[in-house]
Amino acid sequence: MNFFQLIASFFKKDAPARVLKKKLSLDQRGFDRYSVKFAVMVSGRDEGEGIYREKSFLHDISGGGAMFVTAAPEKYSPGQLLKISIFLSGTNDVRARIRTEAVVVRIHPMDEKGDGRPQHAGVAVTFDRSFEFERIDESEYR
Repeated sequence: MNFFQLIASFFKKDAPARVLKKKLSLDQRGFDRYSVKFAVMVSGRDEGEGIYREKSFLHDISGGGAMFVTAAPEKYSPGQLLKISIFLSGTNDVRARIRTEAVVVRIHPMDEKGDGRPQHAGVAVTFDRSFEFERIDESEYR
């Protein structure tokens, strides 16, 4: 399934789970959350170092937000504004990405180093504005 099919499916009411890789539990969310693995570029401003960029991947996505994985959880905090580019797979004829802004909702550890500190963390965000689709050149896609 490509990204366009995924986006279309979770904006449909009662979208069938068989269309997607794995449907995650609804918990207290307004939208179903789906497991994905798309490359993502995240940029933001932290209190210590100013502006930074991180290349990572989405862990899951829903109609209202997403979660990406980070190796630098100390760079993120709830309420922080981020710029996110999601690189679309399944678009070999036209290289494309989605750009949007998002706000950090929560950060939680996914695994630990030997010293008990998180090695990777999931950063949950809510989308702050509509998606912008754009074509990109080959050098940016990788």
